Amino acid sequence: MTEEALRLRVATANQKRAGYDRKTRFHDHDKLAAMLSPLKEPPHALYLSECTHYTGTHFDPDPLEEVLELLTSLWARRGPDGRRFGEVPYRAYISQVPDSVNVPGVFVDPRTVRPRRHYPLAGSRAQLANTVTATINGHPWRLKCVHWNGSRGPGGLDIQADQDGQMASENAIYAGDFNATSSAEGETVYENWGARCDVVQRPWMRSQKGFRLPDGTWVTNTGSIDRFLEHGWWDAGQVAGDFRVTSTDPATALRIDRIMLSKRSPASFDPDTYQVHELPDYSQTEDRKLSDHKLVSAVVIVEAAA
Repeated sequence: MTEEALRLRVATANQKRAGYDRKTRFHDHDKLAAMLSPLKEPPHALYLSECTHYTGTHFDPDPLEEVLELLTSLWARRGPDGRRFGEVPYRAYISQVPDSVNVPGVFVDPRTVRPRRHYPLAGSRAQLANTVTATINGHPWRLKCVHWNGSRGPGGLDIQADQDGQMASENAIYAGDFNATSSAEGETVYENWGARCDVVQRPWMRSQKGFRLPDGTWVTNTGSIDRFLEHGWWDAGQVAGDFRVTSTDPATALRIDRIMLSKRSPASFDPDTYQVHELPDYSQTEDRKLSDHKLVSAVVIVEAAA
């Protein structure tokens, strides 16, 4: 690390359906504000795993414009003369995922993360799909918010792990809801995953985050994250030695919301900054439930380009 190194603030949040209410067809953006409230400073890169109906709609007002307005002012302050300062001019890069409305997105502060190109669709290189190329402290980077599809089962998660894992060949920060955990010592895993799914009356969750043994027992699937990391990635929580779960159902809680850094990058995690933030007080009735995930944040120390 040099004196010119940049402390890049990164956060990932999965705000359930982006606060979208299927009955009213409106977004409750106050939920996102509440979820991000533990952050004392604005992230330079914010990964939101469920940007439901932020794009591709005819809503008026436009939900994405509302979110950008919220994020711009969320960390702003008013001076003695009433003028606001500290606004962040976020730019949004929302993924295009066929047949899905719960698409992930990356929101960046262009003063620090200087966007160069967005790859909204796979094209000829599937691993580039939904990545943003940006310059950070003089280096080219790939940023991607992921929302791995657990409904494809362990085989489908392995495919996603292999595809995204290959981007370890570049400077990259991937974050979001991976819908899987690892076998690292300290992780929460369940040998009775199937029984736990029955306890919460969601037996269909077996294959979403589980793996079936030959004897018919369902255990927590750790293989997909393991193989992703083996492609050449650091996991912020593992580097910090902090394995707190990030999903909120006590019967099936796992560490599935993660911030990943390719090992070849001219950067490292500051382990002392890694945080799994408890959800702030909020109405937890079903129609006002804040989220089923916790906010995760960390600082990535990016070396200056030569």
